[in-house]
Amino acid sequence: MKVKICIGSACHLKGSREIIQKLQQLVAENHLEGKVDLNGAFCTGNCVKGVCVTVDGELFTVSPETAEDFFKKEIMGRL
Repeated sequence: MKVKICIGSACHLKGSREIIQKLQQLVAENHLEGKVDLNGAFCTGNCVKGVCVTVDGELFTVSPETAEDFFKKEIMGRL
């Protein structure tokens, strides 16, 4: 599974670093290193809504506060 987190300016200001750290932690805690490929990406054009995250090409908007729920639903829920 390919997960890309936007690290462009707008998303950085909205917390992309915290989201990356949280997702890295959750991937490690759940021993999913071989199944989930986390990467940074530049602007996906949806800056107004929050930090853009794509899972296998599907676009989501995530905040640091919703990162754990996002992980459970959209990453764990697909494995």
